[in-house]
Order: sequence, then structure tokens, then C-alpha cells
Amino acid sequence: MYPEITNAGGFSNAINNAFSEIKSDLKVLIDENTSKIPLTYSIIQKENKYSQIYIASKEKLYLPDFWKDGVCLANGKTESIIELVKAIDFWINNDITSEDLSRKFEFVETNSNAHAFDSGNETEYTWNQMLNNESKSELREFIQIAIQDEVLGKLFPFTSLYTLCFSRCTGYPYDTKDLPNVTPKLDSLTIPKMDEINEKTEFDNMIYVVTKNKTEFLGQGNAIEALKIVKHNLPKNITSAIKGTAED
Repeated sequence: MYPEITNAGGFSNAINNAFSEIKSDLKVLIDENTSKIPLTYSIIQKENKYSQIYIASKEKLYLPDFWKDGVCLANGKTESIIELVKAIDFWINNDITSEDLSRKFEFVETNSNAHAFDSGNETEYTWNQMLNNESKSELREFIQIAIQDEVLGKLFPFTSLYTLCFSRCTGYPYDTKDLPNVTPKLDSLTIPKMDEINEKTEFDNMIYVVTKNKTEFLGQGNAIEALKIVKHNLPKNITSAIKGTAED
């Protein structure tokens, strides 16, 4: 199904040939440890943007994604390797939004969070998404007050299983060094059985355990008390989350 890959002697070679054909300066990022393995995955990166490319096995499809500042903002699928590299070149070599990319290439679809990240409202957007997420009901009491806090509400929130974590940056990998995290103490309540839980189920008066790195116990209490514990254990020089990743 992929004669251009066979003729080029490999996936990365085919992608690089296509970049050369459209006169792009981009090339596949090769990992020396995997350069001799027949791969069906490639990555193209430049500064704070990159794209990963996979191929389908049961039909001819190139499957790219489009990342910026550690966040995947769009995905696509196309049969044409030339259209594929044109989209990646346009994304990586230009100062554009994911919406600009999607408008120019119909096979690219922006993700639900793309507009918030494109417009710089990703922290506020993510907090509100968590607040309205029914699967995070056990965290709602804490989120309701944390989202309004002038310090905590400006850090980027994410969850790891039941634990609410905070980051100094909005992209992955997150920067969580020395920051507390909050876990609901589910055995502190009579939790309804799974078949009794619905979208209106509430977890009132939840007790929250505050730890650092999920190992160092800092304290526990209701939502207000847990917020005080978190703020007491924040670094003194903490600022609003920035675009980028922990490496930035």
C-alpha cells in the first residue's frame, strides 16, 4: 500500500524525499539507537513545534499530529505523502495557529483544546474543564475554591488518577518540582456504588490529603483547609504557568 516507502528504502527516507520535493528544509529526526530498525513512525521537530507521523496498517493513511509548546493541538489523516509534508512544513516553518493549519489543509482537524491554547487562555480553560467534568466530582469542592485563588488558579492543573496536580508550565512534560498535590480521601465518605453514581452525584464535605511528589505527607482537611495547606507549601517565588514544557 505504500510503494513510495518501499522505493525509498524506508519510512524516514520517504518522508525526507517528499520534503526535498517541496523544497523544504525539514528532515526526520533520527534516533541513532533506532536508525537501523524498520520503523513506521517518524518525528519532525524545530524549536517549539513538532509533528509525529504514523501509518495505518489496513488502509493507506498517513496519520500526523501537530504539537506546539508541549501540547497536541491537531491531528490529521491523508493518503498523500506530499500533502502530508506540505502540512507539516506549513505548521513548523510558520508562525500560525492550529486553526490556520486546519483551514489550509482540510485533512487536519483541530483538537477541542486548540482554541484555548492558541489564544493563550489554556490555564483558565483547563480549570473550567475540570470543574465541569462529571468524572472529577470528588475533586469539585476543592476545584471550586482553587480556581478563584489568585495564586493557585494561575498554575496549570492536571490529574493523575484521582490526584490533582499543578504545573509551572502548560505543556508536557509538566514542571511539578516542589509543588504540592491534592488527593480526595475517598474512604472518608460513604461513596455510592458504581451503579448508583450518575451525573448529579455529589461528594460533599470531602477530606483531601495534601502531599508533595505523592510521597511526602503535608496534611489533610476539607477543601478550605487543604487549600491553605497547599498555599503554605508553595515556593515563595511561584508565578503563573508559562507556555512550554518543564525543559523551558
